[in-house]
Amino acid sequence: MATSKPRRRQDFQAAIICALPLEYDAAVLAFDEVWDGLEYELGKASGDRNTYTLGKIGQHDVVLVLLDGMGKVNAASATANLRSSYVGLKLAVLCGICGGVPNPSENAEILLGDVIISRSVVQYDLGKQYSDKFARKDSIEDSLGRPSKDVRSLLTNLQTNRGRFDLERRIAENLAQIQSKVVENGYWPGYVRPGPDDDVLFEPTYLHRHRDQSGCTCSDDSACESAINTSCDNLGCDLRYRVPRRRLENVGYPDHVGAVAATQQQVRVFVGRVGTGDTVVKSGLYRDKMAQEHGIVAYEMEGAGVWDEVPCVIIKAVCDYADSHKHKKWQGFAAASAASATKAFLRRYVQTATPEVEMNPDFVGRGGIMDRIKQLFGHDRGQSKAAAKTRTRVALYGLGGVGKTQIAMAYAYWFHENDPEASVFWVHASNPQRFRQAFTSIAQECRISGRDDPTADILLLVKNWLETNRSRRWLLLIDNADDIQHFFPLNSADGGNTVENGLAYYIPECPHGSVLVTTRDKQTGVKLARGKPPVEVNRLTDDEAEQLLCSLLEDDEIPSEDVSVLASQLEHLPLALAQAASYIIAKSISIPNYIRLLESDSGLVDRLSEHFETVGRDSETPHALTATWLISFKQIEEQNPLTGDVLCLISLFDRQAIPREFIYNYCFARLVKVSSESEASSEEEATYEGEAVSENPLVAATVTDILGTLQAFSFISKTGNDAFDMHRLVQLVTRKRLVDEQRVNEFARNALNTASSAYPKGNHKNWDACLKHLPHALAILSHPLDEFGEERWKVEFARLSGHVGHFFNYRGQYSDAELHHRRALEIGKAVLGEEHRKTIVWAHGLAETYLDQLRLDEAEELLQPALDIQIRILGHAHSETLSSKHLLAMTFDHQAHLSEAEKLNSEVLEVRRGTLGEEDGMTLATMTNLAHAIGKQGRLEEAEELYSRILEIETRTLGEEHLYTLTTKNNIAVVYERQGRLGEAEQLHLQAFETRRKVSGLDDPVTLVYMSNLGYIYQEQGRLEEARQLQSQVLELRKRVLGRDHHYTLDSMASLATIYHSQHRFHDAEELVSQVFEARRRALGKIHHDTLRSAYNLAVTWWSLGRHEDAISLMRQTAQSREQAFGPAHEDTVRSKAWLSEWEADRDGGGDLENDRGKGADENTSSEDDSEGDSNDNAGVRL
Repeated sequence: MATSKPRRRQDFQAAIICALPLEYDAAVLAFDEVWDGLEYELGKASGDRNTYTLGKIGQHDVVLVLLDGMGKVNAASATANLRSSYVGLKLAVLCGICGGVPNPSENAEILLGDVIISRSVVQYDLGKQYSDKFARKDSIEDSLGRPSKDVRSLLTNLQTNRGRFDLERRIAENLAQIQSKVVENGYWPGYVRPGPDDDVLFEPTYLHRHRDQSGCTCSDDSACESAINTSCDNLGCDLRYRVPRRRLENVGYPDHVGAVAATQQQVRVFVGRVGTGDTVVKSGLYRDKMAQEHGIVAYEMEGAGVWDEVPCVIIKAVCDYADSHKHKKWQGFAAASAASATKAFLRRYVQTATPEVEMNPDFVGRGGIMDRIKQLFGHDRGQSKAAAKTRTRVALYGLGGVGKTQIAMAYAYWFHENDPEASVFWVHASNPQRFRQAFTSIAQECRISGRDDPTADILLLVKNWLETNRSRRWLLLIDNADDIQHFFPLNSADGGNTVENGLAYYIPECPHGSVLVTTRDKQTGVKLARGKPPVEVNRLTDDEAEQLLCSLLEDDEIPSEDVSVLASQLEHLPLALAQAASYIIAKSISIPNYIRLLESDSGLVDRLSEHFETVGRDSETPHALTATWLISFKQIEEQNPLTGDVLCLISLFDRQAIPREFIYNYCFARLVKVSSESEASSEEEATYEGEAVSENPLVAATVTDILGTLQAFSFISKTGNDAFDMHRLVQLVTRKRLVDEQRVNEFARNALNTASSAYPKGNHKNWDACLKHLPHALAILSHPLDEFGEERWKVEFARLSGHVGHFFNYRGQYSDAELHHRRALEIGKAVLGEEHRKTIVWAHGLAETYLDQLRLDEAEELLQPALDIQIRILGHAHSETLSSKHLLAMTFDHQAHLSEAEKLNSEVLEVRRGTLGEEDGMTLATMTNLAHAIGKQGRLEEAEELYSRILEIETRTLGEEHLYTLTTKNNIAVVYERQGRLGEAEQLHLQAFETRRKVSGLDDPVTLVYMSNLGYIYQEQGRLEEARQLQSQVLELRKRVLGRDHHYTLDSMASLATIYHSQHRFHDAEELVSQVFEARRRALGKIHHDTLRSAYNLAVTWWSLGRHEDAISLMRQTAQSREQAFGPAHEDTVRSKAWLSEWEADRDGGGDLENDRGKGADENTSSEDDSEGDSNDNAGVRL
């Protein structure tokens, strides 16, 4: 699968360097992906003569370079150029072939093809020649740079048996893949391992030479050129001088690649000191002498040149024994072995996160602020520890456009350069959706456990990971934290700000991390900095403004007086100066002429003086900042009206991460004459086809030109992944122009069409797309409905609102979901009428949200009229009618109207069996709901029979490990529980738990459901301590994976509380059930089913603790609320009244209250039986 390509050279942290073409060819085959042409797109530094190949190995973006010759001089030159172009490199691997030392120690035996990994490097031929001896310098390990701590730690691990064996296994797998690629692509077959008979080591004194010396220059201690170039076979080297090798005894190799198994590759890894020199070692005696003196395990020629330029590891495979019998037969296999080892090594090397934003090369000045940040964080290494108290959080505040983000960006790069092993994370915080997107990206980039679980609280997951990841330091930059409500929502009780439910709760706090915040609001800065005063970012000084303009215009001779006048006109704001420079360069005009443009049009000056009270919350923004924008607006529109229209369009979206596809779609409609106002023919039909847009050359070229123009004027900036940011004030001014020019309706419709076409119905299959486009959808939906004009656009507005509602409902954000579903329904009723099919679809959306909150009467009030309409218009058997019956049956089931639920489910099942067949997923979902309703009526044998039929079908069609199959096993186990067949129930729950754990692990929410159910069985069996241990484990896992306030976590707390109650640990039970009650009352309201269940359990616990009056009072409130919510005949209402009556009788009758401790039955969160289509994510929804 293709992966996203890096957009900057500095994103590359790993390099592979090869000296020979055969080494390069093998290394390329080890890449998982090669990005042809990307090296030209990214370019290289001035003067860099290297040729690069870019690609992917595992998680690493890797740059591969082939030296133009052997030796350390070539290596040093190429590596210096490499470092100048790829400044983010943390590790270079020198990959290729080498000469090996056969027996570097008594117990070590190196064979041809084995892999050598450098722990250090020694230049054995570097030193001083004295009259009586040659004195060599120390090893590079002591005299030059070393790899980072991460690499040294990894090398230490490779010297353990476990670490080495794992690497050797991975090398064998990689080697087999390379050999398979060779066969598939018809390449040179030299990567097959030669046989053991070709691995010959001669005694060190036995020279490779002619034995018959007539006619040549061979002697006892030298060989002629002819002998050197002749193979041992042709030369007749005597195998009696062959040195026996233990590892070669009884080893055979297959004769073709397909038969090579990983265990037969026989490649072993040796970590040790590598000798590097300027000449090839071709003497067994010299080889062993140097090895003995310096502890060398292998010889090569480039290591010193690379090691002195960049942190380096040498990974080479042995192709000869560095003696006079050298030959090339093993070079191909050795090159493949080294490439395989390099790939295996890189897959174990974890790279650090780098700043996600590109460094601004024109950043100037701000030295005082940079030094202040270093001092406050304690990042200045020259700072005395006692000089000042350091902080973990620092905030920058100041006016928009004053340069806060640029300062934060510069600090991020300074921090990363001074602490390369630390990570840097960038979070856009203009709204909660962008904040969540950034945390989601961190979770994905750092591969945090649980990140792919749709029910996990991703913000809490990242926060906890950063706080507990003590092995790494990090800097978190939170940019544009401007709205205090996002971080500290207002407390409705006292009107003050609170951290609860705000983004501030998710900002990590720990000694090994630092948080740098940028904000326009000083108050927000103070609160985010934990009450410490933030650092104010003022306007540029005259000197800084001059430096900036000189850098932007690439002209050091600009008159100071011109700069001073222009800076004053533009309020010394960096963004305004940058925009002015863009215009000056584009129009080739002088600064004085630009200044005259600002002053010449009195009407324009009047408009620049207008306040912005009616546009957003930025009424006090300095007006001078807009002067250069209005000039540029006019210029852009004169050059290309479509560019101006695009600017107007994107001003109505969220200003951050505006997708390129939005702009493509809009331009496609304009240029290819596709009517953007044609109504979609169906609920799911999209107006635009993104693939068609991207394939149209005209549109592609036009969009590239438009985006280039807008970037040139600094109105937008590219943020990566084909997305663009629009400056906030640019956005506000553009919107103001639309209002003034009465074009809001036109562009509101265009923006709605663009966003609605791209926004799918929210569910797990399109989570990423929904999350990506959510900020823009919400921006469109924030506009008054009247702005969209005609009724068909109001319908499109409702469609988008409904899709957003589904996504919020899927995420458990029920209040937001209800808001959007209700709005869609109201529009449908007003525009289309109550009986229109789309209106009923939107009624279903709202009803589902009610169901998920157990607001059952409200759900029924929506569904019953909708069903009546559908029966009358579409008939009983229509699929939409069946969907309404399905939802209404679920509502009846929750209301304990079980006969009605059974009747509806039976009707749906009969139709679906006839039209879809019994094995269809929709049919099975209905069968499951029917079995559930039957079981709740006490007809357990019927329920068991139906569930068994479902299980038989699912096992046969889906397999034993499928979620639906396991769900049905769980449901059967619940039936067994109700029948008292606890042993059989335990076995089924255990099967479901073990199977799900094997497939998905313990961090999977469904696994935890089955684990909790098993604990409940233990409790029912009286195995209370086993139940307590299991439920405690489930609780801790759910806290970590889902968060403390997730409803599954609260269920676990409630279950554990009932166990404590059974163990007469009433105080422990009270502590837990009180927390659950408060959390549910806060999240769900006072009369929600789950809140009332918690209130019931708290009353029972208080009675057990002897707090009889408190218990009676709370139980009375609970009984009244249940009667109000569910009716007097509901089982929960009946149970509450029964205990209330008994307690009041005991009290009034003078019963022995002291002996009534423990009297009362907790309403336990029992094993969960999953009716299909339930809002419970673990139900395996099929509708």
